[in-house]
Amino acid sequence: MKIYHIPCLEDNYAYLIVDESTMEAAAVDPVEPKKIIESAKEIGAELKLVLTTHHHWDHAGGNEEIKKLVPGIKVFGGTIDNVKGCTNEVENGDKFTLGADINILSLHTP
Repeated sequence: MKIYHIPCLEDNYAYLIVDESTMEAAAVDPVEPKKIIESAKEIGAELKLVLTTHHHWDHAGGNEEIKKLVPGIKVFGGTIDNVKGCTNEVENGDKFTLGADINILSLHTP
């Protein structure tokens, strides 16, 4: 697994989590989708998932646009947070995978 930090807006970061064996990637809080997509292309990764930490615009604000730019991408967000653009709601304790080697555990943090 490799994690890339991508500066967004003036004082935020988005992240790309990449399974190096499959080059499948998840974007965390991709508020600037075009920047995230370009970063994924530069490293040769294919975006499969969006992980949204919470509903604030500077984290979830790019979800609708990234869904248009990357058809079929899954956008994960918490059930109690009403995340904009969410396609896959997760509860505390839910598990899912990225690529062949990355297991993701959803945890609610108040």
